Amino acid sequence: MNYDLQSLLQLPLFLGMGRGELADIEQMIPISGAHIKRGAILASENEACTALVLVAKGTVIASTRSDDHSYEIDEILQAPLLIQPEHIFGIKQRYTATFKANTYCEVIRIDKPMVLKLMEHSMTFRLNLMNIIATLSQRNSRRLWHQMSEDIEKRIVRFVKDRCIYPAGQKQLRTKMTVLARELGCSRLEISEALHRLEEKQLLIVKRTIVEIPMLQLL
Repeated sequence: MNYDLQSLLQLPLFLGMGRGELADIEQMIPISGAHIKRGAILASENEACTALVLVAKGTVIASTRSDDHSYEIDEILQAPLLIQPEHIFGIKQRYTATFKANTYCEVIRIDKPMVLKLMEHSMTFRLNLMNIIATLSQRNSRRLWHQMSEDIEKRIVRFVKDRCIYPAGQKQLRTKMTVLARELGCSRLEISEALHRLEEKQLLIVKRTIVEIPMLQLL
């Protein structure tokens, strides 16, 4: 599936490019996409990151697990979405989450040799990629320095927010209350009471081992 120039110019990696520059890039490196069915895996946890994967249309479920697999957060992300671009370079070039198509998706995959070629020949592409990676790095570097509240409800919100790829939208936390209590340094009863207070405010839904958050930004 080939993309027209106007559609490509709306995507994060190509923002700010002139039509002439993009036409020259397409002559050098043909850019094409693929139709992905719902349920298909776009990238898996611990899989080598050998390409930039850009979701141009559709929604994706991102699932991130703790190292000991005692809790997991699922979140629905909207296109346009660049899947963990910070892992194509650096010391750990592997995905840290699993990304699955939640709806029909259109996906552009740019293999690493082509990424390097684009960075060499296009200042705009290089700056776009650097800005995306720098923004992710700066956002993550501040998380540990946010003040921890004594309020249990706020600590639960902080726990989820700090572990999400995007701090808004629909999320689902899969864990036991005992695990959440251990992580937050309080009792299981305090966690249970705080979750049910948030549920009474219609900010989340508590199920057995699952906490559904319709819109994280409302918390």
